[in-house]
Amino acid sequence: MRIVSVVSPRRLYRPTDVAWESAAEADGNFLSDAEFAQLFDGDALIGVTGGSSAMLEPIMLRSQAPRDTFAWKRGETAASAAQIMALNGITADNFVAQAKVLLG
Repeated sequence: MRIVSVVSPRRLYRPTDVAWESAAEADGNFLSDAEFAQLFDGDALIGVTGGSSAMLEPIMLRSQAPRDTFAWKRGETAASAAQIMALNGITADNFVAQAKVLLG
């Protein structure tokens, strides 16, 4: 198991995934395939975000492993952070269950 925190998901795209070369201030500093593999290769990949699933797009695009995403679905009023996360399905029990499915 590996936990990776992503601060700038743009850097995880491949140069061919975005039109960086046509930008006014071109920036082609993307993670190489080898660097990406070092961080994200494995038997399965579960992307988790407390925000939009769009944050996980470059990882899901590049990964070759069986994969799934847990992301924020809706906001509600709850008594605790744990309750609001559970309402959105972002729980350890759900991660374990999905990992078992992905690993077959």
